[in-house]
Amino acid sequence: MTYRFRNIAGSLNALLVLEAVVRHLGFTRAARELCVSQPTISRHIATLEQRLKRPLFIRDGNQVLPTAHAQRLAAAVALGFGHAESAWEEIQFDVVDDEVKLACSFGFAENWLMPRYAGLKQALGKTRLRISTFDKPDVQQMSRTDVAIVWDTSLTPDRPSFPLFSEEAFPVCSPRYLQQNPGIEHNVEALASADLLHFDVGDSGFVTWRLWFAAQGIDYRRPAGAHQYDALPFSMQAVLDGEGVGIGWRYLVEQMLNDGRLLRIGPAMRNRKVAYFLQYREDRPNADGINKIIAWFKEAIGRQRRD
Repeated sequence: MTYRFRNIAGSLNALLVLEAVVRHLGFTRAARELCVSQPTISRHIATLEQRLKRPLFIRDGNQVLPTAHAQRLAAAVALGFGHAESAWEEIQFDVVDDEVKLACSFGFAENWLMPRYAGLKQALGKTRLRISTFDKPDVQQMSRTDVAIVWDTSLTPDRPSFPLFSEEAFPVCSPRYLQQNPGIEHNVEALASADLLHFDVGDSGFVTWRLWFAAQGIDYRRPAGAHQYDALPFSMQAVLDGEGVGIGWRYLVEQMLNDGRLLRIGPAMRNRKVAYFLQYREDRPNADGINKIIAWFKEAIGRQRRD
């Protein structure tokens, strides 16, 4: 009998390392997440490059940029292990009456939910909460979810939903970057030549740089070779680190604007009426916990709008 996975046998740990390095765009954060040393990360990557007989990362000073081959392999690893993780969770955590499963995007979890997480847990009382994140929701994931924060309700149209907040996007940068590039503030022409950081919005319909500049009357095309971030938290972290200008969604960057870590440097635009919806299911034994989450979100969103 032929062994199906002979090419990756012995490299499973190295593949997990590769996925983490590509996702974090660096060895240090990957090492921190995986609780190993940075030399261990380097050894795993070197082993993969030796086995594949091609480089997986481009070293440019302190930056580590994944090649197209590395991105392709990391995406396959994330998909494969993601399915294994889902199966594991389904087996380990079957339906529990006092547990609610909530799903949302990485960006929403990092920039909106986590700063308010303590309040949500307090509102739930003894109800247990499990949170999962996604790049793009799929039917399989939604089938295991009680409450989901989505930008498209058509995936599970039978579930009730209500809008959370509208889309309002504008250019943001760090104080350090603006100090180094003072001419870009509220100057659309100058901004077009700045270091623009691109976030892959997929088919969500959210604002992109091309759409934002079009609203300002400028035909903008992304330069060839410009880096595109696959997850909003990584894009925002690059903005906070002073690497360039990103598109910030008001309700996701509001706290960073209030505490001065980010600055708004251009007009806002709306490309769609609603940015996020809360969608929930009614056919679960843990209806009380679901209702608590719904009530908490309505109160939290109402408070944010008033503020």
